[in-house]
Formats: sequence, C-alpha cells, structure tokens
Amino acid sequence: KELKEWAKAKVSGKRWNILPALLIGAIITNLSIYTGKNDSGFYTTYSFGWLFFFVEVGVTYFMVKFITDKDYQFNDIFYFGKDFVKTLVVSILQTIFVFLWALLLIIPGIIKALSYALVAMIMSDEKYKDLSPTEILKKSEEMMRGHRWDYVVLVLSFIGWHILACFTLFILELWIIPYQQTATTKFLYDVKTNFEQANK
Repeated sequence: KELKEWAKAKVSGKRWNILPALLIGAIITNLSIYTGKNDSGFYTTYSFGWLFFFVEVGVTYFMVKFITDKDYQFNDIFYFGKDFVKTLVVSILQTIFVFLWALLLIIPGIIKALSYALVAMIMSDEKYKDLSPTEILKKSEEMMRGHRWDYVVLVLSFIGWHILACFTLFILELWIIPYQQTATTKFLYDVKTNFEQANK
C-alpha cells in the first residue's frame, strides 16, 4: 500500500511527461506478436520476443531515471545496454529456460519467469555491463529470491483497475499505465538496491 501511494504521488503532475514513452513501448511490444493466416487458411501467431525484450530494457532504463529523479528523455526507451548481441542472447536464453521449466509444470515456469523479473533492470545498469548473459540471469534469480510472491501480489493488485478500464473504452488506461509502471519499477529497484547494499 505504501509503495502504491508513493507511486501515485510520484506520477502526480508528471503523468503526461512519461505516458508517450510508455505508450510507444506498449505499441512496439504488441507489434512483436503478429497473428495472420498462412497458406492453408489457418491463423498462425508469430512472436518476435527479442523485440519485446529490447523495449523492456529501454523502458526500464527510462523508468529508473524517472523514479530516481534523473534527467530522462523519450529516446531512453531505445536504450538496450549498448550491446545488441548480448541483449539478444539474454532474451533467447531467458525464453528457453522459462519454456523448459514450463515443460515440467506450469508453476515452475511461472516461478522461473518471476525469477527473471530483474533481468531488464540489470541489463540497463552500467555497473553490470561486464556480466555474461548467463551471469545476468543468475544475478536476477539471486536478487529476486524471497521477493517473487510480493511482486505477484503487487501486479495482481492492479487487476481491478484494468477491469474498470474496460468500462471506459480503456481511456482509464492512460491513468493506470504510468501509475502501475512507476510502482513496479520502484519495487524492483528497491529489491535490487537492498540486495546490493546487503552484499557490499
């Protein structure tokens, strides 16, 4: 509750400063998944998950600047860690590992996905630029240990708002998106910062 109150106060008066970047990020993310008819007349879904991950790193970089009162700019959402190949490899490995765990059971796959919640933030942090792709994934798992359920609770706490947005032709999403993105970024940033301070 305190975190969400903080996020609401942080966004107040600045919503329209960050909304354009978040909307463009959301649009690119949706474009990364394309559904169309194949030659047989059946619908096929094509996923460009790597594109989604690049945007996720950029939006995270942008939002961390916002919550820490640093100078943020719209083009920050196109930041991907200055290493295209590494970012691509991290995206591919993350997808493979989550998929393999999901083959065991759905729950292990979800847990693995939650364990990687900090990957984008680590990728956007200069001090971790020398980590290899596998080290980045392991670092996120280590940082998120003990915080996965709290993160789930935070994300689920916004479901009511999204349901309500359906009755406003999704216009309410213009208010929800900056609010939720600020709250989730702050949560993950605090998890990462607390871990770093505890392991100096």
